[in-house]
Amino acid sequence: MSFLDKAKELANQAKGKAEELAEKAGPSAAKGLDAAKSGLDKATGGKYHDKIETVGNKVEGMLKREHPDGQPPKPDDEKGPGETGQPPKSS
Repeated sequence: MSFLDKAKELANQAKGKAEELAEKAGPSAAKGLDAAKSGLDKATGGKYHDKIETVGNKVEGMLKREHPDGQPPKPDDEKGPGETGQPPKSS
């Protein structure tokens, strides 16, 4: 087995473990999100309720790994926040 094959095998094992841990953490993250939304809404006196709900729904979608059109994300869509897949613009 070559070094590259071994690295791929280890990466796949790590991915599987990460997915397992993410599934376990999902409900806790959702509870935390609900608490944060509620706290923000209370702190702002409901002034930004619609905006808080909009952002909260987007975050919930990310937690559930949903795509905006209801389909699971494609490999190209699995970028982190702020990643566009394009090189940064130079000034």
